[in-house]
Amino acid sequence: MTFTDGLDIDEVQARADRVLAEELYWFPVRHHSPAVARHLRAAIRARKPKLVLIEGPADASEMIRHVVDAKTKPPVALYASYRDDDNTLGLAGKASAAPEIPPRFPVWYPFLAYSPEYVAMKETLAYGGEAVFIDLPNHALIDPSHWARPDDNDGGEASDAAPVVEEADLDDPDDDDEIDGEDVEEPADDEEPHPVSAPSWEAMVTTSSFYQAMARAAGYRSWDEAWDSMFEIGHRHAGYEEFRRDLAYFCAAVRATTRPERIASDDTLPRERFMKRQIARELAKRKLSPRDAMVVCGGFHLFLDRDDALEPPESPKGTTFTTVVPYSYFRVSEMSGYGAANRAPRFYQAVWDHLDDKDDAPWIGAMIEHVTTVLARGRKEGAALSSADAISVTQHARMLAALRGRPAPILDDIRDALISCCCKGRPEEEGRHLLAAMGHAEVGTAVGRVTPALGRLPVVHDFYAQLDALDLGEVMGRDKRLVLTLDLREDQGAKRSAFLHRIASLGLGLGALEGGRTGDGTTLFREKWILAWSPKVESQLIEKNLYGDTIEAAAIAQLEEDVAKEQRHAGATCKRLLDAVAMQVPQLVQRLEGAAGAAIDEDRHFASQCEALVHLLVLNRLAIQRDLGRPAIEELAGRAYTRACLAVSDLGAIPVDQQEATMAHLKSLAEAVLGGDLELDRALFTDQVTAAALAATVPFMQGAYAGILAELRVIDPAELAHRVAAFATSQPDKMVLAGEFLDGAFAVSKTSMLLGADALVGAIDDLLRAAPWDHFMTLLPKVRRAFERLHERQRLAFADRVASRYGLSSTEEIAELPATSTEAAAYMATVDARVAVIMKDWTF
Repeated sequence: MTFTDGLDIDEVQARADRVLAEELYWFPVRHHSPAVARHLRAAIRARKPKLVLIEGPADASEMIRHVVDAKTKPPVALYASYRDDDNTLGLAGKASAAPEIPPRFPVWYPFLAYSPEYVAMKETLAYGGEAVFIDLPNHALIDPSHWARPDDNDGGEASDAAPVVEEADLDDPDDDDEIDGEDVEEPADDEEPHPVSAPSWEAMVTTSSFYQAMARAAGYRSWDEAWDSMFEIGHRHAGYEEFRRDLAYFCAAVRATTRPERIASDDTLPRERFMKRQIARELAKRKLSPRDAMVVCGGFHLFLDRDDALEPPESPKGTTFTTVVPYSYFRVSEMSGYGAANRAPRFYQAVWDHLDDKDDAPWIGAMIEHVTTVLARGRKEGAALSSADAISVTQHARMLAALRGRPAPILDDIRDALISCCCKGRPEEEGRHLLAAMGHAEVGTAVGRVTPALGRLPVVHDFYAQLDALDLGEVMGRDKRLVLTLDLREDQGAKRSAFLHRIASLGLGLGALEGGRTGDGTTLFREKWILAWSPKVESQLIEKNLYGDTIEAAAIAQLEEDVAKEQRHAGATCKRLLDAVAMQVPQLVQRLEGAAGAAIDEDRHFASQCEALVHLLVLNRLAIQRDLGRPAIEELAGRAYTRACLAVSDLGAIPVDQQEATMAHLKSLAEAVLGGDLELDRALFTDQVTAAALAATVPFMQGAYAGILAELRVIDPAELAHRVAAFATSQPDKMVLAGEFLDGAFAVSKTSMLLGADALVGAIDDLLRAAPWDHFMTLLPKVRRAFERLHERQRLAFADRVASRYGLSSTEEIAELPATSTEAAAYMATVDARVAVIMKDWTF
């Protein structure tokens, strides 16, 4: 069987030839391909069409002049958004957090310096031609039947070139930032779910029976390897017409062997109907002959049905917005989840930069540049690499390419050569620094820049105006981390705090509150912020434009959306109430108090009620400073406390992976009772914990409940020692559980432990003496882990009790080391520290 079985080659060739012979000049492209961009550039320079019709959202053609402006530096992206204000699509509450919140749909169309669409726009406008977009806007493709729940989708992919992806937080302030299309340290992929997007024509390539058979016959391991081998490498095609013909033949074969139902299942057909209609309209509007125009589109779309009489869908009513935003190599890469991704944006930029080199030199030059970058980065990461490795890698890559029938190495050959020559062991272990360096060098960290001529959105303008008004311009200093301590009793400090909390609520990567709102960096009247400028901040702001024209309005809209999503979660809703206070938006506080009350009444989860109580206690402490109504807060806190207490007896057998979190919540309840900030029903909590302690069967939980009761003085601290002592007289299989009991008790109890320390030390001593050797070895790490929970001063207090038990005073020498060298003593100390680390990680 050959890869041509079932394929009428003559018909495929004839179909492609018919398209290539049309008066209207069609040029097939693969997005973000340097080879396509090179040949397309040559075609445009040779033909100089009056009109170039480009695959891109038709309602964004006015942005083309800004995309190719001399002060715009790729990577950049068209950003288009749609808000369904009148619920035309019926998706409010399905594609949004609540029925009263209109759905929002953002989409991005990225351009690199070597994206064929970008090159087409730039070349056309350079000689005075006109370029327009002809693709169906993304919001016309929204299918309400695909939406089942509010978080199904946050955006979409309108065309083969439209990704939707979010990035992680702040760039590392220690790294070198470049915002002109050069390096900026990008974060690793954030772990947010990637929104659903329509498949690109490249995704359909891999489902084609023609491609699959061809890939098997040629030994291609991926679509990227196949593409680079056939079209990208070197100067395999003599001229643009030869390249255009071969790519058209390939795309015709792929389309002919792609199942019709597969094509009909996505947005290909409605988009092609729109493109066909839009091409006719643009030509008619200018009274141009087809021979005066050129179409630049994905190769799959060359073969759209010229006789299809169906009309494309109309765009729904609503608020739309389009602009150009800075983008990054990371967001274009496969790492970001982008459907029409470029697997190595920085590497292919090097190929593009070397395109004018002769013969296969573009790939050779790019390879040398890439390998030296990888090795330099690898040395920085900690790998033992040298100049000799660079020579061996490049030679090895050439030999691999020759063995695989390629005239020059492609990225796959270079990757294999790097692993073969530089990895001295397992790639995932010994080669981890090399792999990290390879990924960094392939993807790159460039962030683009947009021309000032485009102007700023109101929300962006308000952001910079507030930075100026609040004297925060220093944060925009590049390569600089700013530590900002605020006194909230001062007017400027309070205003800065509100602004920074609003920025944080919008998810802008400008900074973070050190330690959280109740952490080490925060008191009632002081906040400590760590701020660092990132080129991504403005892009993130632009993406929030549908939420409001000012930072305050956008933050309020974001907060309302978050509350709608979390309306049945007491802890999350009370956190939003705390956020509203921190952001100083009093108009929301009263409304959120009602939402918090409803959530507390409906939420049956112990953890959530405990979280709600913690947030409300913070609010209660802030009440005087922020002029809040304490009675309402106290009433909410009382309700959360009561429901949390009533849930204690229902905790049952807690899974091991949830025990620590449960202990933290129990401690928060105990601290609320002991803190005295509110008048809480102490007996309710103690009764519920007592009942839970009687029902508990897991030693860790038994110890935790006993520790809480000791802290509350419901039981005498000596009772803990009595319970530990009982393990010493148990059967060995029960005796080893004493460590878990102690671990649970020490997890929640500190003060009461010291009050009963003498009795507890005696009980533990008896326990360890009574344990058989094998059981002693099982028990010891767990007892050690329990003591690791204590502060150093508490451990020293226990050590004093041990010394006293053995008749030693603090001034006596416990043991006298024999004469030894300083080096030996240091070595013994190192061994002891290493043993402590190992034992700390022991689990049984």
